[in-house]
Amino acid sequence: MDIKKELTETYIITELDELDLVTLYVTNYKPGKGKLVIECFGETWVCCFSAMGCSSIQEFILRSDNDYLLRKLLKETYETDFDKINKEAQKRGFDICAYSDIEIAMQADEMRECFGDDWQMNLPMCNTVEYHYVSKILDAIKEALQQN
Repeated sequence: MDIKKELTETYIITELDELDLVTLYVTNYKPGKGKLVIECFGETWVCCFSAMGCSSIQEFILRSDNDYLLRKLLKETYETDFDKINKEAQKRGFDICAYSDIEIAMQADEMRECFGDDWQMNLPMCNTVEYHYVSKILDAIKEALQQN
């Protein structure tokens, strides 16, 4: 067994608009390799990066766009856009009203009639609520790192 002790930097970001306190834990194992842990209101998002091409996680966060970081931090970034389905169905004269994938499946006949045989392959998608929430957190983290 080999045990290494690494230094983890902790950033506590407070006084944020529309966000609770955000805690950022950053561990830089070596240049280009590190781990990022974000915590806000009891929720945690974690990701390790092994080929950042820069010297620290902090620099990597600042130069990466939120979409890339979010795809690494979140399990799901897209979900079915039920509002778009309902509106499009109404435009076409169908009474489809669904707010979950189960409700969509229960109306499969109406969906097929309204959107065609391959309706399941062409469902409109949108970013998840969590995607938008963590994006706000990343914006706050980037601002804090720039100030630091």
